[in-house]
Amino acid sequence: MPAHAPAPRRGIRSTRSLTIIGTAVLAVTAGTLVPVFAGDDDGLTLRPVADTTVTQVPQDGDTTGKTTLASCPSLCDGNPKGRRDATLQFAVDKLPANATQVKATLRVYAWHDFAARILARTVPGDLAAASSPARLAAVGSVEALDKVSKGYNEFDVSGSVQGNGTYTFALSQESLNTRVYWASRENSKDNLHPELVLSYRTQAKPTPSKSTPSTALPPAPSTKPTTAAPTATSPSATKPATTAPATTKPPAAPTAPAADGWRLVFNDDFTSGSIDKSKWNLRDGEGRSIDIGCNVDDPKNTFVSGGNLTLRALKQSSTCSSQTRQYTQSYLDTMGKASFKYGRFEIRAKSPNKPESSKGLWPAFWLRPDDGGNGEIDVTELPGGPGWHDKSTAAIFWDYTPVKQDTRIAMPGGAHPADGFHTYTTEWDAKSLKWYIDGKLVWTRDSSTTPWFDKAFNKPYNLRLNFQVGGWLGNPDASTQFPADFVVDYVKVYQR
Repeated sequence: MPAHAPAPRRGIRSTRSLTIIGTAVLAVTAGTLVPVFAGDDDGLTLRPVADTTVTQVPQDGDTTGKTTLASCPSLCDGNPKGRRDATLQFAVDKLPANATQVKATLRVYAWHDFAARILARTVPGDLAAASSPARLAAVGSVEALDKVSKGYNEFDVSGSVQGNGTYTFALSQESLNTRVYWASRENSKDNLHPELVLSYRTQAKPTPSKSTPSTALPPAPSTKPTTAAPTATSPSATKPATTAPATTKPPAAPTAPAADGWRLVFNDDFTSGSIDKSKWNLRDGEGRSIDIGCNVDDPKNTFVSGGNLTLRALKQSSTCSSQTRQYTQSYLDTMGKASFKYGRFEIRAKSPNKPESSKGLWPAFWLRPDDGGNGEIDVTELPGGPGWHDKSTAAIFWDYTPVKQDTRIAMPGGAHPADGFHTYTTEWDAKSLKWYIDGKLVWTRDSSTTPWFDKAFNKPYNLRLNFQVGGWLGNPDASTQFPADFVVDYVKVYQR
């Protein structure tokens, strides 16, 4: 399911993420299904261990257990003593001793747009350290946003979070004399909870023979020439494009499996001129709670042309699931037609998402189990917007509370998902899951990183290919360009 990935990712190739559910300090015993992994390096996504609204208004009462936090200047809603500061406490305790170039981003969700300037102050210590305006005024480290946006708002707090410790962040409002409400850790919707996202590099210990950092990912599994791969895996480099946006499609990168024993078991090169309904279901009239578009079976939204499949998001009114929505979108799956237990799952595609015109756009290729139970494998999610457009998200889920692991991955060679066609691959067997981008190994999960690995990934999964509009990463705004096209060259599945 698209749109689970939690956090910003900046400047680090193959950044890995750790999501701590509920609180940032948890003990894990054998069989626990909460993903807390001290050995997972290069990234942490933390949830607050405590939060509250520090208020001058006695009528506010106890604010420690409320589902929202509030900020407001001293003159607030006509009250000259109405100041409120939203405060959040995080426990950072898993940064390795050799972490360098630490990047820290505080993410807090707001329900509405406001022309309010917000200051984020970092106070070492717990909530008590930020319990009064006088204490906050003495803080030297301040980050600011000049306006509040509906969705997650991000504050760069890297200057004050460079090591393990307890940190409290206070959101103080400088302008707009009415309250701004923020989601708290007690909010019933887990995907709105505040987050502190840390990314970093780990400095290798010097060795006499190597200069590669100790956290370098292993090389791709084979150096065998790609001519050994099945010929069916090589898409035509000369397919003419018509209605699809890419008029000249570059040749496919040599990422077909070269290891002995792979055989092609599912293939759609989209050369027939229409969607192959023997392989794909195309959802129609469906409105899901996790986005704001209607999934429709309409040739304006989903079509094959020039050897490509195009999933198109449109800004147009449509009725689905007894709702009228303002966007239409495309969702294909192979439920009841093709499912696989283990294999190599690969898509070659071009994202529509540019930094300035793609907020609220979210294409993805992923897998869900046939039994509808626990588990999800995201080969790639490619959300848009200025904080998301330039990376691919890889993820796995146990459930949607959410118990998950995910990572935002910079494209090899400084590429972007929208600058052309790129290949996204996941290899899955009984022991591990491995992700590749353009043939480069970028992430690995197994039972040592994931306590629920064996339970979640031991059954058949079907394919999902969709392009959703909106979701918890944010909805389109005036800058978002429609129509938006997610263009797919091929989808292939191999098994041994």
